[in-house]
Amino acid sequence: MSQKITSKSSFVCRIFEKLSDLQEAGKLRNSEGGWFAMRGIGEPQRFDTGLQSIDCVVYRHVPDSLSLAPRHGDITLYRILDYGTAPTTQADRPADEHDLLLLTRGSGQPNRGKLAGTPFCTAGNRDLRVSFVPQGADATIEFGTSAKSINVLFPKGCLGSLIGDRLPGPTVPRVFEDNIFLIGLIGVLEIELFRPGIVADMVLEQAMRSIALILSNIDRYGFNPQSNRITIAPARLKRVLDFIEEHLSQPLTISMLAEVAGLSMFHFSRAFNQATGMSPYRYVRDRRLYLAQRLLMGHDHSLREVALACGFPRPSHFSSLFAQARGLAPSEFRKRFAL
Repeated sequence: MSQKITSKSSFVCRIFEKLSDLQEAGKLRNSEGGWFAMRGIGEPQRFDTGLQSIDCVVYRHVPDSLSLAPRHGDITLYRILDYGTAPTTQADRPADEHDLLLLTRGSGQPNRGKLAGTPFCTAGNRDLRVSFVPQGADATIEFGTSAKSINVLFPKGCLGSLIGDRLPGPTVPRVFEDNIFLIGLIGVLEIELFRPGIVADMVLEQAMRSIALILSNIDRYGFNPQSNRITIAPARLKRVLDFIEEHLSQPLTISMLAEVAGLSMFHFSRAFNQATGMSPYRYVRDRRLYLAQRLLMGHDHSLREVALACGFPRPSHFSSLFAQARGLAPSEFRKRFAL
């Protein structure tokens, strides 16, 4: 698992490097291609996104770019890749009902401030670090403006709801930790929100649940070994597999499948894996690819229709994934194997 998470961390590094070249200085971009304005020019700066949990943060100097990802339920993710031209800046976040998880690329300058009333000071570096501000905690930080950040906001009660029937441990503040598991999981959230795959909802749920386990101090790796003792009866498993087959063209989530199985979301994934030898994500992906392969062996549907029928909202993503799995683009597969 460590190797897999590390590769995600490397991917996040590349995201930062690439996106910093793409941002237009002085503009604040949202997920729809518009631009956010700042409030209080000539005064302490804050964004005007319409989202209170973002707009409540006050900056000493105006950040030059904010990119807001499409929202998943009540989860909000946004990037700030340029904090302005001054050498340093300061951000003040009042106590809020949201939990805030940050992935930051250091500026090389020391960071200092207070989190939940406790002072901190860290040495300068340019590494990826994770911080966590629990709901109800305020934070003030002074840092170099060349820093970059991915910010994830969870609404009140969200993290607790993701860990099922396990009692959550205390969610304590974390300041610039070198946690490769959280780094990788934040990278997964960003990838799936900005460029969603065919089972993005399931991937996002699994990633957020792992984040909740780590932040609640239940499991440092983001999974619960005790779930190995949970099994799924054959009749329930058949009910889940039948449900998947009947809904391959529609979004499928862990919560939906867990409800069909009669298990908590927290235990379902591991029980399913134990019963089938693969994760729900991989099983759904494989079934969709097999359905696509079957449809491509005829000429009744266009490639776009095949993609939609198999639960691929973007035909380009369908073509890429099919080619990766089968070694041929869908059109080439049809030419060779259609009957």
